[in-house]
Amino acid sequence: MTNPEIFGYLAGMLTTFSASPQLYYSYTTKDVRSLNLGFMSMLIAGLSLWAIYGILIQSTPVIIFNAIGATLWVPLFWMKIISIKNKRDNEKPD
Repeated sequence: MTNPEIFGYLAGMLTTFSASPQLYYSYTTKDVRSLNLGFMSMLIAGLSLWAIYGILIQSTPVIIFNAIGATLWVPLFWMKIISIKNKRDNEKPD
């Protein structure tokens, strides 16, 4: 492993798992009100594209950490979608 790869792995770990406290809180409390759907959509798309880019340039750290990052946000994205749907259903008059 070369020095640049070490920096890639360290940067990947720090940036990927920096969202862990927010992800843990949102998952355990089921409170996704503060999460913006547009932000999450763009983040998941961006992380996915970075992972594809990593595949194209054959960069293991770029592939691993962006794939993990995208995967971590998908469940919260769906929780947010369900939350929005439930809110709309509850606001409909009977």
